Amino acid sequence: MFGLLKKHKQKLSVVAPISGVFTELERVSDPVFAQKLMGDGFAIKPQPNESIVYSPVKAKVVSLPESKHAVGLVTGDGDEVLLHIGIDTVNLNGKGFTALVKLGDKVNKGQELIELNRQFLTAKQADLTTIVVLTKLIPEHQNWHFVKTFGTQVTRQEDIITQSID
Repeated sequence: MFGLLKKHKQKLSVVAPISGVFTELERVSDPVFAQKLMGDGFAIKPQPNESIVYSPVKAKVVSLPESKHAVGLVTGDGDEVLLHIGIDTVNLNGKGFTALVKLGDKVNKGQELIELNRQFLTAKQADLTTIVVLTKLIPEHQNWHFVKTFGTQVTRQEDIITQSID
């Protein structure tokens, strides 16, 4: 009877936040991400027509800097995920990015997070490689794998990471 009150952990599942070319984290031109200093994950080099970045997980927004180039997310199970849009985009001081959520919002997987002003960002020659880093995972979610092949085209909200079944 008391087992009904236990919180059931969900299987880890991460989707593409934007459409583009699925890229290894090690190939990102930012050494902090390429060396996985913040954690493991992946990057997507977005298609030129993509102007919305979506949530890769169902979570709560726990970090949203004024520069709006990144979003920190924590899932209901306690996994921490960082979504980082672009290389050196923090230097744009929020120009070219519009937050569609606010700190503390609960978001669904695939929900719109950030709108990109592609005209402005293209004029600034911004590298919009979008990075998803698993900064902290609960022990039950450590055994995960990619379900896509690096170098292939992915579509937003398409499964990228799933938990292995033992």
